Amino acid sequence: MTISEILLIAGAALLLAGIAVPGWDTAQLPRRAVKRRIYWSGTAAGVVLLVLGGLPDVRSSVALAAAALILMTGWAYFRTPNIKIGGRIHSADPPMREPDPPPGM
Repeated sequence: MTISEILLIAGAALLLAGIAVPGWDTAQLPRRAVKRRIYWSGTAAGVVLLVLGGLPDVRSSVALAAAALILMTGWAYFRTPNIKIGGRIHSADPPMREPDPPPGM
């Protein structure tokens, strides 16, 4: 197995982990906010690994990164409350647009 294959598999695993790992309550943040951070951290790290795995072919790297970002952003918009910009949650599902509950709920 080459380093590129390992990086591609690790990148895909991080993308899936960002989707699958649940959030938890903390003293400062509600579960949804923690989940949102896990989701986007997994996405960012996964995309970096996909780009590195696609090198030295820059076109493949850019295509992998674009596809991953489009898929993860689409998943976040249509299935989760994970897109929060300027304090406002963006989601296709109206109940998901509600503000985050206070910590511990």
